[in-house]
Amino acid sequence: MLYLQHMTSELDDIDFLHMGRTCLGHAARRTANLLTRHYNRHMAALGLELTQAQLLAAIADGSAASAAEIARFLGIDRSTLARNLKPLEAAGLIARRQVGGRTVLPVLTPEGEEKVVEIHKTWLKAQGEVSALLGPDGADAVRAHMSALRKAVHILEDSAPENRAPEIAAGVPPSKTNS
Repeated sequence: MLYLQHMTSELDDIDFLHMGRTCLGHAARRTANLLTRHYNRHMAALGLELTQAQLLAAIADGSAASAAEIARFLGIDRSTLARNLKPLEAAGLIARRQVGGRTVLPVLTPEGEEKVVEIHKTWLKAQGEVSALLGPDGADAVRAHMSALRKAVHILEDSAPENRAPEIAAGVPPSKTNS
């Protein structure tokens, strides 16, 4: 009981509403969820979700030399990519092609090419609706701020202690060696 009373007084000192209003992660997630629902409403007519449409568009681009590059472009890990490719392959929209050694790339089938043309038309409409409300300067500003946020988080990830050499993460300065 004493512990609960102690915690309660500590909790009373925290402004959780302020935390929710100012948290960049919370704002980004809420915005991403809302935008995803908007695009999903449009993509539903094609029997797709936004994630599938983005994946098909990335495959259609054809510039990736590996599945890892596609995953990196989409901001997902390779296991998520593999899971997302399965229903597209089952629907006959993609096939897997060996491009050298053990490298296998997803490629569009003729049905997939037709679907990507439909995706593009649908995406233009969904994108246009949001962009029209923001105006050209507003849309550019949003993209610039999101890019800056991604860059900041990448810097933090790269400098996170778990990404450093063990001695540096422990606060031990690197030893000087004589060459």
